[in-house]
Amino acid sequence: MQQDIKKDESTFPKSITRQQALEIIAIQLSPITDKSIPVADSCNCVSAETIFSSISMPEHDRSAMDGFAIASELTTSASEESPISFTVSGEVRPSPSKTGDLDKISNGPERFSATKILTGGIVPDHTDTIIPFEHVSISKNIISVTTPVKSGAFIRKTGSDILNAEIIIAENELISACTAALLAYTGKYHIRARVAPSVAVLAVGNELCDPTKTCEAGLIPADNLILVKGLCESNGTGPVKISPCENSPEAIAQAIEENSDCDLIITTGGTGPGNRDFVFNSIFDGGGEPLFKGLTMHPAKSIFGFKMNNTAIIGLPGPPNAVHLAFHAIIKPVINILLGQPEKIDTTDAILADSIRGSKGREKLIPCRLESEKGIVKAIPIDHRKVSSRRAMCMANAIIISPGGSDKTTAGSIVEVLAI
Repeated sequence: MQQDIKKDESTFPKSITRQQALEIIAIQLSPITDKSIPVADSCNCVSAETIFSSISMPEHDRSAMDGFAIASELTTSASEESPISFTVSGEVRPSPSKTGDLDKISNGPERFSATKILTGGIVPDHTDTIIPFEHVSISKNIISVTTPVKSGAFIRKTGSDILNAEIIIAENELISACTAALLAYTGKYHIRARVAPSVAVLAVGNELCDPTKTCEAGLIPADNLILVKGLCESNGTGPVKISPCENSPEAIAQAIEENSDCDLIITTGGTGPGNRDFVFNSIFDGGGEPLFKGLTMHPAKSIFGFKMNNTAIIGLPGPPNAVHLAFHAIIKPVINILLGQPEKIDTTDAILADSIRGSKGREKLIPCRLESEKGIVKAIPIDHRKVSSRRAMCMANAIIISPGGSDKTTAGSIVEVLAI
């Protein structure tokens, strides 16, 4: 079997750049199937269609204040010395109790009449402005206006929130809570969306135990499971299944099979060249289609990718710091691809606060802190010689991407950073 694997390994890329790996993944993976879901459940899903409003909202001019609806042209000469009086006739509430109520007010009003109106009420036809209660003097059914009022004051115009045929959300955009509310406001009840990808994470190693339970003496909690679960769920996936996995070809193959209904399987550990690193070959023997094996990137150079039926499988190394950096550089773009969003990661430029060592021939990922002072953004590398890798993970809010071939980058240089 080993001879067959070696022969077939020549058919897929090895030791490629991160950018090349992402291009392969984008070609090989497809967005997850969309389905109709209630708008009430759409927050944090990705729209599978461009959705237009079928109505203008508000559908009528509506009051933005509690007050009186009047005709502004009648107030042009109003002053403290010579107030303009209006007779209050009728009342408009946000939802008239009788459909004829507003018609009575709108048809044939007296010239100097005012209509009491509450916030959200439909503005009567003969009026064009709202004057708040506190801006007038009230005596029985007469109000006095002492200053000119502008047309349109305190009125939410028809279509001011959204117009008929206006786009509410474009295809492949993430639906926020505000957008979901706007969909409901315009009368949408169900939409087609891509729900959060299903994900399973396997931590491979005989020394590992379930981090959610008390470990036996001598075993180590598989904290990578908690790390990757949290990162996935905070970047658009559904609840993530986690489990430690015995480091044997049989156990790995079984775990992959048991989670084959997931959109994405992430493994940690067992990706190196040692004779106890079984993960790649176990997936390969199980029918997985290799996409790439190894990246010119440090850390996490032993990353590999597979496609097995409709499931993407990404193998990460075991060290948590490498897992953390690789997630933002590789896994997050994979999640975006599954959601139908742009797979590229957004980077920005910053001024390097301290010199860094690069890695000849490899792209190097360096945890850092981004800080802004007087409009200048600085990237402060976190020195792993002074801080443990786990502490560095907790402190970092960005990653410096040092390109391959850069031996040393001095303080004050412009560097590319990825915010995390």
